Amino acid sequence: MKKDKIFFLNKISFKKISVFRNLIKIEFFNNSFIDSLGNFIRRTIFLTNYGYKISYIKFFNVNSEYSNLKGVKENTYEIISNLNNILFKIKNEIFAYLIIKKNGPCIVTAKDIFSDKKVIILNPNIVIANITGNVLFYIVMKCSLSSYTLNDLNFKEKFFKSKIIKLNFINSVIKNVNYFIHKKVYNKNIKTLFFDIETNGTLDPEMCFRNCIFFIKKYFDVLFSIIGVKKKYIEIKKRKKFLKINPVLIRSIDNLEISIHTSNVLKRNNIYLIGDLIKQSEQSLINLRFMNKSVYLEIIEALNNKNLPLNMKIKYEIQY
Repeated sequence: MKKDKIFFLNKISFKKISVFRNLIKIEFFNNSFIDSLGNFIRRTIFLTNYGYKISYIKFFNVNSEYSNLKGVKENTYEIISNLNNILFKIKNEIFAYLIIKKNGPCIVTAKDIFSDKKVIILNPNIVIANITGNVLFYIVMKCSLSSYTLNDLNFKEKFFKSKIIKLNFINSVIKNVNYFIHKKVYNKNIKTLFFDIETNGTLDPEMCFRNCIFFIKKYFDVLFSIIGVKKKYIEIKKRKKFLKINPVLIRSIDNLEISIHTSNVLKRNNIYLIGDLIKQSEQSLINLRFMNKSVYLEIIEALNNKNLPLNMKIKYEIQY
Protein backbone atom coordinates (compact mmCIF):
# COMPACT_ATOMS: atom_id res chain seq x y z
CA MET A 1 0.00 0.00 0.00
CA LYS A 2 1.46 3.37 -0.98
CA LYS A 3 1.67 6.11 1.61
CA ASP A 4 -0.11 9.37 0.83
CA LYS A 5 2.19 12.30 0.20
CA ILE A 6 1.91 15.25 2.54
CA PHE A 7 1.66 17.70 -0.34
CA PHE A 8 2.33 17.91 -4.05
CA LEU A 9 4.69 20.66 -5.21
CA ASN A 10 4.80 21.02 -8.96
CA LYS A 11 6.52 24.34 -9.56
CA ILE A 12 7.44 27.79 -8.25
CA SER A 13 7.07 30.82 -10.51
CA PHE A 14 8.12 34.47 -10.02
CA LYS A 15 6.42 37.58 -11.36
CA LYS A 16 8.11 40.98 -11.10
CA ILE A 17 5.66 43.70 -10.06
CA SER A 18 8.28 46.44 -9.58
CA VAL A 19 12.02 46.76 -9.01
CA PHE A 20 11.64 46.01 -5.29
CA ARG A 21 8.54 43.82 -5.33
CA ASN A 22 7.83 40.28 -6.58
CA LEU A 23 4.85 37.95 -6.59
CA ILE A 24 5.75 34.29 -6.00
CA LYS A 25 3.38 31.45 -6.90
CA ILE A 26 3.74 27.94 -5.45
CA GLU A 27 1.47 25.19 -6.78
CA PHE A 28 -0.18 22.80 -6.05
CA PHE A 29 -1.17 21.75 -2.50
CA ASN A 30 -3.99 19.46 -1.43
CA ASN A 31 -3.74 19.61 2.36
CA SER A 32 -5.30 21.48 5.24
CA PHE A 33 -2.17 23.02 6.80
CA ILE A 34 -1.19 25.27 3.88
CA ASP A 35 -2.05 28.34 5.97
CA SER A 36 0.44 27.28 8.68
CA LEU A 37 3.04 26.64 5.99
CA GLY A 38 2.51 30.11 4.51
CA ASN A 39 2.89 31.75 7.93
CA PHE A 40 6.04 29.69 8.64
CA ILE A 41 7.70 30.71 5.36
CA ARG A 42 6.67 34.35 5.89
CA ARG A 43 8.33 34.45 9.33
CA THR A 44 11.42 32.67 8.01
CA ILE A 45 11.80 35.24 5.20
CA PHE A 46 12.01 37.99 7.84
CA LEU A 47 14.51 36.03 9.94
CA THR A 48 16.90 34.95 7.18
CA ASN A 49 17.39 38.14 5.15
CA TYR A 50 19.56 40.90 6.54
CA GLY A 51 20.95 44.11 5.19
CA TYR A 52 24.28 45.84 5.71
CA LYS A 53 24.57 48.10 8.73
CA ILE A 54 27.21 50.09 10.56
CA SER A 55 28.43 47.96 13.47
CA TYR A 56 31.36 50.03 14.80
CA ILE A 57 31.95 53.76 14.66
CA LYS A 58 34.71 56.09 15.86
CA PHE A 59 34.04 59.82 16.21
CA PHE A 60 37.12 61.98 16.57
CA ASN A 61 36.85 64.49 19.44
CA VAL A 62 33.76 62.72 20.86
CA ASN A 63 33.80 60.66 24.08
CA SER A 64 30.49 58.77 23.75
CA GLU A 65 27.26 58.56 21.76
CA TYR A 66 25.67 61.01 24.22
CA SER A 67 28.26 63.77 23.67
CA ASN A 68 27.93 66.72 21.34
CA LEU A 69 30.34 67.56 18.55
CA LYS A 70 31.36 71.20 18.55
CA GLY A 71 30.24 73.10 15.45
CA VAL A 72 27.72 70.44 14.38
CA LYS A 73 23.98 71.04 14.55
CA GLU A 74 23.02 67.43 15.33
CA ASN A 75 24.13 65.62 18.47
CA THR A 76 26.03 62.34 18.20
CA TYR A 77 22.94 60.18 18.75
CA GLU A 78 21.10 61.93 15.88
CA ILE A 79 24.11 61.44 13.58
CA ILE A 80 24.16 57.71 14.41
CA SER A 81 20.43 57.51 13.68
CA ASN A 82 20.96 59.19 10.29
CA LEU A 83 23.78 56.77 9.47
CA ASN A 84 21.53 53.84 10.32
CA ASN A 85 19.02 55.02 7.66
CA ILE A 86 21.57 54.66 4.85
CA LEU A 87 21.03 51.67 2.56
CA PHE A 88 24.33 49.92 1.77
CA LYS A 89 25.34 47.19 -0.66
CA ILE A 90 28.89 45.82 -0.65
CA LYS A 91 29.93 43.89 -3.75
CA ASN A 92 31.34 40.40 -3.04
CA GLU A 93 32.23 41.21 0.57
CA ILE A 94 30.72 40.70 4.02
CA PHE A 95 32.10 43.92 5.52
CA ALA A 96 33.88 47.15 4.57
CA TYR A 97 35.52 50.07 6.34
CA LEU A 98 34.01 53.52 5.73
CA ILE A 99 35.34 57.01 6.33
CA ILE A 100 33.92 60.55 6.27
CA LYS A 101 36.32 63.50 6.49
CA LYS A 102 34.99 66.95 5.69
CA ASN A 103 35.67 70.52 6.76
CA GLY A 104 32.79 72.86 7.64
CA PRO A 105 30.70 74.76 7.28
CA CYS A 106 28.86 72.34 4.98
CA ILE A 107 26.22 69.62 4.78
CA VAL A 108 27.46 66.03 5.11
CA THR A 109 25.49 63.51 3.06
CA ALA A 110 25.82 59.78 2.37
CA LYS A 111 27.68 60.43 -0.90
CA ASP A 112 30.56 61.85 1.15
CA ILE A 113 31.34 58.34 2.41
CA PHE A 114 34.52 56.67 1.09
CA SER A 115 35.46 53.01 1.47
CA ASP A 116 38.23 50.46 0.91
CA LYS A 117 35.71 48.19 -0.87
CA LYS A 118 33.17 48.68 -3.65
CA VAL A 119 30.23 50.08 -1.67
CA ILE A 120 26.96 51.05 -3.33
CA ILE A 121 24.77 53.57 -1.47
CA LEU A 122 21.13 53.48 -2.62
CA ASN A 123 20.15 56.79 -0.98
CA PRO A 124 23.27 58.99 -1.38
CA ASN A 125 21.41 62.26 -0.75
CA ILE A 126 20.39 61.42 2.82
CA VAL A 127 21.70 64.09 5.24
CA ILE A 128 24.04 62.84 7.96
CA ALA A 129 24.98 66.11 9.67
CA ASN A 130 24.91 69.89 9.25
CA ILE A 131 28.30 71.45 10.09
CA THR A 132 27.76 75.06 11.14
CA GLY A 133 31.29 75.94 12.29
CA ASN A 134 34.80 75.85 10.88
CA VAL A 135 35.53 72.36 12.28
CA LEU A 136 36.66 69.00 10.94
CA PHE A 137 33.98 66.30 10.79
CA TYR A 138 35.92 63.02 10.88
CA ILE A 139 34.49 59.54 11.54
CA VAL A 140 35.61 55.98 10.71
CA MET A 141 33.12 53.11 10.56
CA LYS A 142 32.80 49.40 9.87
CA CYS A 143 29.81 48.30 7.78
CA SER A 144 28.84 44.60 7.81
CA LEU A 145 25.90 42.26 7.39
CA SER A 146 23.64 42.69 10.41
CA SER A 147 23.52 38.90 10.95
CA TYR A 148 27.20 38.99 11.99
CA THR A 149 27.60 40.00 15.64
CA LEU A 150 31.20 38.91 16.23
CA ASN A 151 33.48 41.41 17.96
CA ASP A 152 35.95 43.01 15.61
CA LEU A 153 39.22 43.07 17.59
CA ASN A 154 41.00 44.38 14.50
CA PHE A 155 38.89 47.54 14.53
CA LYS A 156 39.08 47.97 18.30
CA GLU A 157 42.74 47.30 18.97
CA LYS A 158 44.67 48.01 15.77
CA PHE A 159 42.85 51.12 14.59
CA PHE A 160 41.95 52.78 17.89
CA LYS A 161 42.59 52.13 21.56
CA SER A 162 39.38 53.52 23.04
CA LYS A 163 36.15 55.44 22.53
CA ILE A 164 34.77 52.96 19.99
CA ILE A 165 30.97 52.95 19.77
CA LYS A 166 29.42 49.56 19.02
CA LEU A 167 26.00 49.72 17.39
CA ASN A 168 23.44 46.95 17.82
CA PHE A 169 21.00 47.83 15.04
CA ILE A 170 19.57 44.92 13.01
CA ASN A 171 18.59 45.93 9.50
CA SER A 172 16.14 43.73 7.64
CA VAL A 173 15.94 44.19 3.89
CA ILE A 174 12.27 43.16 4.00
CA LYS A 175 9.71 45.95 4.00
CA ASN A 176 6.62 43.78 3.69
CA VAL A 177 5.68 40.10 3.15
CA ASN A 178 2.12 38.90 2.64
CA TYR A 179 0.75 35.52 1.61
CA PHE A 180 -2.64 34.39 0.40
CA ILE A 181 -4.22 31.12 -0.69
CA HIS A 182 -6.19 30.55 -3.87
CA LYS A 183 -8.54 27.56 -4.24
CA LYS A 184 -9.38 25.99 -7.58
CA VAL A 185 -12.98 26.45 -8.67
CA TYR A 186 -13.35 22.91 -10.01
CA ASN A 187 -11.67 21.33 -6.96
CA LYS A 188 -11.39 23.36 -3.77
CA ASN A 189 -9.02 20.81 -2.22
CA ILE A 190 -6.31 21.90 -4.68
CA LYS A 191 -4.76 25.14 -3.47
CA THR A 192 -2.11 27.58 -4.68
CA LEU A 193 0.06 29.60 -2.30
CA PHE A 194 1.09 33.16 -3.25
CA PHE A 195 3.72 35.39 -1.59
CA ASP A 196 3.96 39.14 -2.11
CA ILE A 197 7.49 40.25 -1.10
CA GLU A 198 8.71 43.86 -1.03
CA THR A 199 12.27 44.85 -0.08
CA ASN A 200 14.13 48.13 0.50
CA GLY A 201 16.22 47.57 -2.65
CA THR A 202 19.42 46.18 -1.13
CA LEU A 203 18.34 42.64 -2.03
CA ASP A 204 16.17 41.27 -4.81
CA PRO A 205 12.79 39.84 -3.57
CA GLU A 206 13.38 36.61 -5.50
CA MET A 207 16.76 36.20 -3.78
CA CYS A 208 15.09 36.77 -0.39
CA PHE A 209 12.72 33.88 -1.08
CA ARG A 210 15.57 31.65 -2.27
CA ASN A 211 17.58 32.48 0.88
CA CYS A 212 14.58 31.47 2.99
CA ILE A 213 14.23 28.10 1.23
CA PHE A 214 18.01 27.56 1.45
CA PHE A 215 18.01 27.97 5.24
CA ILE A 216 14.89 25.84 5.71
CA LYS A 217 16.44 23.01 3.72
CA LYS A 218 19.85 23.31 5.39
CA TYR A 219 18.66 23.32 8.99
CA PHE A 220 15.96 20.68 8.55
CA ASP A 221 18.45 18.40 6.78
CA VAL A 222 20.93 18.89 9.63
CA LEU A 223 18.19 18.33 12.24
CA PHE A 224 16.96 15.07 10.75
CA SER A 225 20.48 13.80 10.06
CA ILE A 226 21.37 14.43 13.74
CA ILE A 227 18.23 12.62 14.90
CA GLY A 228 19.05 9.65 12.67
CA VAL A 229 22.68 9.48 13.78
CA LYS A 230 21.73 9.80 17.44
CA LYS A 231 19.24 6.93 17.21
CA LYS A 232 21.77 4.65 15.53
CA TYR A 233 24.44 5.64 18.05
CA ILE A 234 22.17 4.77 21.00
CA GLU A 235 21.42 1.35 19.55
CA ILE A 236 25.15 0.56 19.24
CA LYS A 237 26.31 2.29 22.43
CA LYS A 238 23.45 1.80 24.87
CA ARG A 239 25.48 3.04 27.81
CA LYS A 240 25.37 6.58 26.37
CA LYS A 241 22.05 8.41 26.33
CA PHE A 242 22.81 11.07 23.70
CA LEU A 243 25.33 12.19 21.11
CA LYS A 244 27.23 15.38 21.87
CA ILE A 245 27.54 17.59 18.81
CA ASN A 246 29.74 20.65 18.55
CA PRO A 247 27.36 23.43 17.38
CA VAL A 248 30.22 25.23 15.61
CA LEU A 249 30.47 22.39 13.09
CA ILE A 250 26.91 22.85 11.80
CA ARG A 251 27.26 26.59 11.21
CA SER A 252 27.58 28.01 7.73
CA ILE A 253 31.09 28.66 6.38
CA ASP A 254 30.01 32.32 6.04
CA ASN A 255 30.47 32.57 9.85
CA LEU A 256 34.23 32.44 9.22
CA GLU A 257 33.94 35.99 7.75
CA ILE A 258 35.55 34.98 4.48
CA SER A 259 35.00 36.85 1.23
CA ILE A 260 32.08 36.05 -1.07
CA HIS A 261 34.49 34.70 -3.71
CA THR A 262 36.09 32.26 -1.26
CA SER A 263 32.69 31.22 0.05
CA ASN A 264 31.49 30.51 -3.50
CA VAL A 265 34.59 28.38 -4.22
CA LEU A 266 33.80 26.18 -1.21
CA LYS A 267 30.09 25.94 -2.01
CA ARG A 268 30.84 24.91 -5.60
CA ASN A 269 32.70 21.99 -4.07
CA ASN A 270 29.68 21.10 -1.85
CA ILE A 271 31.30 22.51 1.31
CA TYR A 272 28.57 24.49 3.05
CA LEU A 273 29.23 23.96 6.76
CA ILE A 274 32.30 24.52 8.94
CA GLY A 275 32.28 20.80 9.75
CA ASP A 276 32.53 19.98 6.04
CA LEU A 277 35.57 22.26 5.75
CA ILE A 278 37.65 21.11 8.71
CA LYS A 279 37.26 17.46 7.66
CA GLN A 280 39.40 18.28 4.63
CA SER A 281 43.13 17.66 4.61
CA GLU A 282 45.53 20.32 3.30
CA GLN A 283 46.09 18.36 0.09
CA SER A 284 42.39 17.75 -0.56
CA LEU A 285 41.73 21.46 0.03
CA ILE A 286 44.41 22.43 -2.50
CA ASN A 287 42.94 19.99 -5.05
CA LEU A 288 39.44 21.51 -4.94
CA ARG A 289 38.04 22.99 -8.13
CA PHE A 290 38.57 26.76 -8.61
CA MET A 291 41.07 26.78 -5.72
CA ASN A 292 44.04 29.15 -5.93
CA LYS A 293 46.73 30.39 -3.56
CA SER A 294 44.91 33.50 -2.34
CA VAL A 295 41.70 31.55 -1.61
CA TYR A 296 43.66 28.82 0.19
CA LEU A 297 45.54 31.33 2.37
CA GLU A 298 42.33 33.17 3.24
CA ILE A 299 40.71 29.90 4.38
CA ILE A 300 43.73 28.95 6.51
CA GLU A 301 43.80 32.42 8.10
CA ALA A 302 40.07 32.30 8.84
CA LEU A 303 40.38 28.86 10.48
CA ASN A 304 43.38 29.99 12.54
CA ASN A 305 41.41 33.00 13.79
CA LYS A 306 38.74 30.60 15.08
CA ASN A 307 41.31 28.08 16.43
CA LEU A 308 40.00 25.41 14.07
CA PRO A 309 42.33 22.80 12.52
CA LEU A 310 42.15 20.96 9.20
CA ASN A 311 41.98 17.16 8.85
CA MET A 312 39.76 16.91 11.93
CA LYS A 313 38.12 13.55 12.69
CA ILE A 314 34.37 13.86 13.27
CA LYS A 315 32.54 10.89 14.76
CA TYR A 316 29.16 11.74 13.24
CA GLU A 317 27.98 12.59 9.77
CA ILE A 318 27.35 16.21 8.81
CA GLN A 319 24.87 16.70 6.00
CA TYR A 320 23.89 19.80 4.07
